[in-house]
Amino acid sequence: MSGPLDGVRVVDITINVLGPVATQILGDMGADVIKVETPQGDPMRQLGPSNADGMAAMFMGLNRNKRSVTLDLKKPAGLEALMRLIETADVFVHSVRPNTAAKLGISYEAVSARNPRIVYAFAPGYRPDSSNSERPAFDDVIQGESGIVSMIDRANGAPRYVPMAIADKFCGHTLASSIGMALFRRER
Repeated sequence: MSGPLDGVRVVDITINVLGPVATQILGDMGADVIKVETPQGDPMRQLGPSNADGMAAMFMGLNRNKRSVTLDLKKPAGLEALMRLIETADVFVHSVRPNTAAKLGISYEAVSARNPRIVYAFAPGYRPDSSNSERPAFDDVIQGESGIVSMIDRANGAPRYVPMAIADKFCGHTLASSIGMALFRRER
């Protein structure tokens, strides 16, 4: 596929919605996106309607324009295979909490040691230097903490979530944009 990101390689180890939205946009813009999954696969594979096991409609949409590989990053051979992919990449995107990334060997320091020009991207729910940095930030949690649920309560008389992953999708677009800007800056 051609587009403004033709020739850009992205190594994507994201799951659920936010990260896959970001890398889906990069793929739509022509980037070569390699999605790395654990042996268990992205949980979104099983969520919602599906014509085939492990190929739920939302998973398919969020992961279009991507190639896929399975690696067990908890094993040295899996981590080394990931690092070899990273050596050939322009962008590395993950959706792992900071301490877990360090334990897995995919911190910025570890990744940039293998590829100093890498654009390293992730979108944690909370600032890395906050007391919440290791908390999961699923869309419904963020809708509640941001006040969206309360706003719907005031408007409709009952608290409700927006019936889609609105925070994850919005932040996925922001992450894709941020990656594009980082690539532009790197090239300058």
